[in-house]
Amino acid sequence: MRRAVRLARSGARRERALLALTLGLALVAACGPRVRPEASAPPPPSGTLHRPSAHPIELTIDQEVTAEHASGSERFRAVLEKRGDRLVMVGLGPAGERAFTLVQEGDAVRFESRMPRELPFPPEYILMDVHRTWLAGLPREGAAALPDGEHEATIDGERVRERWQDGRLRERHFRPLAADAGWAVDIVYEGGLGEGSLPVRVVVDETPAPDQRYRLVLDHLSGTWSSVAASDEASAGVTSGGEAQVDHEEEEGDAPGPRADGT
Repeated sequence: MRRAVRLARSGARRERALLALTLGLALVAACGPRVRPEASAPPPPSGTLHRPSAHPIELTIDQEVTAEHASGSERFRAVLEKRGDRLVMVGLGPAGERAFTLVQEGDAVRFESRMPRELPFPPEYILMDVHRTWLAGLPREGAAALPDGEHEATIDGERVRERWQDGRLRERHFRPLAADAGWAVDIVYEGGLGEGSLPVRVVVDETPAPDQRYRLVLDHLSGTWSSVAASDEASAGVTSGGEAQVDHEEEEGDAPGPRADGT
């Protein structure tokens, strides 16, 4: 029976505001020589992180992330790959060295890090941002776009609203059903996301608590994004600026380029 990982919207959500600062500083810092698995603390009950196969999307995306927060901003590179029931995210340092690898395979989550600091929250929180940005959303009929305009539904106890224009997703918003919960996630896809192309830029504004906010700006996007139901000809996804190379073979040492190593 499918197991859903439950994520916190209360006190633990406040720690997510440290995501930008912790990852940004760690990736800019020199990476150590070791890879150490980090144990994931079981998150308290709240929102739902589904297994990757629950989302009929496959992707390989190379992106540059700018994390903006109250203390300033940092920039780092991340590579994503999702195939079937497996999602891999690799964070890369300034010289292309691998800083961390985050793997979700079915219900299992594994986080391996060379960062000098431990995450102040379970790695499932990072996966939740990835799911919301690239995988989760309103249901569609296969690869068909939703009609132009705004659409809204309640999914897993959250209000999800999307705006479509010219056959592409332009905005996606998440809100709690409880008006006093205080958190919000707003995602803007500049240029639109769809079977036709990747966005030019993605801006994720997250408010973990009423008095906290951070922004993730995803630039220099390249790779593929497609619905599983797309035709064989289009099943490789939509390419924008070239494809990210993802290597699943285990290697010694640092990754010289945008590679996702999930082994």
